[in-house]
Amino acid sequence: MSSDNAIPTLELRDLSIRFHGQPVDLIDRVNLAIRPGRTLALVGESGCGKSVTSLATMGLLSKKAATVTGGEVLFRGENMLDKTTTQMEALRGNRMAMIFQEPMTSLNPVFTIGDQVAEAVRRHRNCTQAEARARALKMFELVRMPAAAKRLDDYPHQLSGGMRQRVMIAMALANEPELLIADEPTTALDVTIQAQILELMRELLKETGAAMLMITHDLGVVAEIADDVAVMYAGRVVESGPVEAIFNDPQHPYTLGLMGSMPALAGRVQGASRLMTIPGSVPVPEAMPPGCRFATRCPFVSGDCNAARPPERDILPGHRVACIKAPLETHFAQGAA
Repeated sequence: MSSDNAIPTLELRDLSIRFHGQPVDLIDRVNLAIRPGRTLALVGESGCGKSVTSLATMGLLSKKAATVTGGEVLFRGENMLDKTTTQMEALRGNRMAMIFQEPMTSLNPVFTIGDQVAEAVRRHRNCTQAEARARALKMFELVRMPAAAKRLDDYPHQLSGGMRQRVMIAMALANEPELLIADEPTTALDVTIQAQILELMRELLKETGAAMLMITHDLGVVAEIADDVAVMYAGRVVESGPVEAIFNDPQHPYTLGLMGSMPALAGRVQGASRLMTIPGSVPVPEAMPPGCRFATRCPFVSGDCNAARPPERDILPGHRVACIKAPLETHFAQGAA
């Protein structure tokens, strides 16, 4: 068992993706690894490439829009980029599953929620309709769907947003996947329901031992559910490590800006006496900086930052940062902030 757990459930190695007609790779040599039973949060502002990365991982990236230009997507050591469409369909919803941000775009409005979960079970298991329906009911009870037995015959439009998201979680976990990808699963929910859904997901993951990739822009969600964090900016991972290390000692200027812009976290940022802002905007592909992609917005920038892509290196074991200025304590001491 120990040797099996030594293999990451999911590992991205130098994954690069380019949208057709663009001069540079939007996703540029991304490296991530998630081990069984752990949750990795991929964090960054809208448009940084988080969702594109997750779609490529699931084999759902539109070939009409983009192409994987390099790297590997390893699921339990096997490269998903080498799989056929049929092979990926056998994996999705079975050993790999995904929860999307808005359930109403993922649930079929003309079928009952019980039938939809049962169909997900029957697609990957050799069972009868009755057995699949019983499994759906069990999953609804597991995700604490109110009046679960009665809800089996409801349609998506009859449910609240929180209930619909519970259906999506039930469907995703119905076949006991080894990997769960959750793309902003609580963004559309109010704060109270969001907390309930996060608590539910945390408990279910603990019970099943599945690994999870959580896509989010919300550091509050990260603090609630993640074991590890990878911070993405303009298609590159700029900092990664255990959640405690990232929150207690952020070392990339972009991570500092993200944390300093949130009232609940700003006090943790060294040198921050008030909320911080990140000036400027994310560069467009046609004007991507030649070195560090954050150089046009960074308060610590120097000529060297534009010379070449900064390599990822360990600040502490497991805490990696792609910034030639790290560690940043000396820059704070010099008043660079």
